[in-house]
Amino acid sequence: MKRAHAIWLIAAAAVVAAAGTITLVDRNEVAAAPPAVGEVRPVHSGKDIVLPLDRYQHSPADLTTIDRATAVLARKCLSGFGQTWAPPDPPAVPESTGSSRYGLVDPDQASQSGYHPVDSAPRQPEDRPEPAPEAMMIYTGKGTASVGGKRVPEGGCLGQARRELERGVPAAIPAAELIRLDQEMFEQAQRDDRVQEAMANWRKCMAAAGYDYTDVWAANNDIRWESETPLPAEIDTAKTDVTCRHGAKLVDTWLAVETAYQRQAITERAAGFDALDRGMKVRLDNATTVLATG
Repeated sequence: MKRAHAIWLIAAAAVVAAAGTITLVDRNEVAAAPPAVGEVRPVHSGKDIVLPLDRYQHSPADLTTIDRATAVLARKCLSGFGQTWAPPDPPAVPESTGSSRYGLVDPDQASQSGYHPVDSAPRQPEDRPEPAPEAMMIYTGKGTASVGGKRVPEGGCLGQARRELERGVPAAIPAAELIRLDQEMFEQAQRDDRVQEAMANWRKCMAAAGYDYTDVWAANNDIRWESETPLPAEIDTAKTDVTCRHGAKLVDTWLAVETAYQRQAITERAAGFDALDRGMKVRLDNATTVLATG
C-alpha cells in the first residue's frame, strides 16, 4: 500500500470549481513561531483522525444529494433536445471508513493485511442502456456546438446542471487552493519539531525490534510489500510499526500539531472560509429544492 495521504477535496472539486479566486498561501510568508498545540487525543483508528478543514467539505450524504440533483437537471436539459437517454441516478456516496492520512494506525488492520489496503467488495456492473453518441455529446458538451438548430450549453447539459446548483453561491476559496493548503499543512506539520521528535522515538522503537527505517513512509512503501497479498514479513513489520507508533504517540502528536496549523490557517483566512461555509449551505439548499420539485 503506497502512502495513502487522503486529500479530501478531490471528490468535491467539481462542485466548488465555479467559485471565485481568493489566494490562500503566500509561500514567502514564514510563521514567527509554530502554533501552540491543544489537546493531544489518542488515535486508535482512522476514524479518530478529524481535522478542522474537514468541516469545509460536503458530507457523503450531501454529495449524494448534489449528485442526484445534478442528474435531475441534466435529464431535463437532455429532454429539451429530444433525447430519450437520460443519466441515471448516481449511487450513494459511501461513508468514510476512516482516514489513512498518517498511514497505518489500526492494530487489527496491521494484523490482517499489513500495509495492503483493506479489501472492499467490488461494485456490481449495472445493466443500463448505453447512450447514443449524440446524447453523450449533448450531455458532456464535447462535440458540435448545436444540435437541430439549438445551441448546446457550455460544458453540455452536465455543465449547465452544475452551474444551476451554483446559483447564489458566493465567491470563495477554490478547490485547487484548498487542496494545496491541505497538502502544505500536512507537510508543515510533518516537519514540525514536535512531530519529528515523536518520529525519532518511533524510529528508536523500530530499531530495537530490528527494523531500520528512516520514517513511517519508508516502512509503508517498502518494495517488498509489492505483492498481491501480504507476506508474513509484512504483517510482522506492520504490527511492530503500529505498536511503535502508539508507544511514541506519533499519530496522536501529528494530529494535534496539524490541527493547530489548520486552525491557524483558517483564522488567518476567516473571510474566505466563511464564504465557503455559506456556499456549501446554498449549494445543498439548491440541490434539495431540485429534488423536491423534480
